[in-house]
Amino acid sequence: MVNYPSLSQQQQRGLPVLQKPASRIPAQFSDSSHQLWFCETVDGPMVLKLCDHANIDQSAFWQGMNSLFSINFPASLGNIAEVYQRISSISPLAIPSLINSMQAQFLLARWLPGDDVEPSAITPLTIKSLANHLGLMHQQQHPQWGSLQQPEFTAIDWPLRLKKTLQQQADSIEQTVLQQALKQAEQLSENTFVPIMPDLRWDQFLMQQGKLSALVDLDAIVYGPRTLEFVLLEYLLDQSQAEQFAAEYQNNQVIPDLTDVRLPYRLLLFLMNVLGETDLNSWLNHPERFG
Repeated sequence: MVNYPSLSQQQQRGLPVLQKPASRIPAQFSDSSHQLWFCETVDGPMVLKLCDHANIDQSAFWQGMNSLFSINFPASLGNIAEVYQRISSISPLAIPSLINSMQAQFLLARWLPGDDVEPSAITPLTIKSLANHLGLMHQQQHPQWGSLQQPEFTAIDWPLRLKKTLQQQADSIEQTVLQQALKQAEQLSENTFVPIMPDLRWDQFLMQQGKLSALVDLDAIVYGPRTLEFVLLEYLLDQSQAEQFAAEYQNNQVIPDLTDVRLPYRLLLFLMNVLGETDLNSWLNHPERFG
């Protein structure tokens, strides 16, 4: 019998039988929260995601997520099936079928065809499909925020928890910048929350024929303000792409005003090391793509 890598016999019980040893999928980032394995099984190809606890424990991203959204990752993997089911009912993109998951240990999902999204391969079709996906996600409004399964926080909690998270993460941040961001955070008034990905990056998707075809990483989807996702989008899109995105997105709803949220959200995303930038001045002075 061929065994799944790093899983005990008890953990493997009930999983599809492997036809040959799993092959390692190289990590795109040195601090990736999972080790990925391609598995050929009697039930078809699968992807095994093994929690890398050493990386997770040191991850500024997951520290920020657990502090702000209280999602308790990686224990949250134990009930992530509801996230997969919910997003598959909303998004036009393919979502992997979840075969099994175990709290703080692993996730096994069906492999989906498609290519990695390379920045050089992004076309107007790619941008249009991203805008369509996010537009539909942002229509799913909720008065509370937090985990997708059970959002427990109110609008009043948002500026308080944001400020606390900024203070916890900001050990080496210049005080002038930090105090300005904290002041703006205190004054935020976010009243509607939607499913967002605070780790939104191109590598979370697959593409086919020039457009996004699948969303394959759903670990960090939470209810939060869509403005936070738009602030992140300003880093992913150049000006032309942002204009293409806005034209498609506005078929669903209006582009939000980022004026009052940009500084605290940019600082939050920097402290969470979302895109790996280490120069705070460069990060904060990035061009503004939306209103």
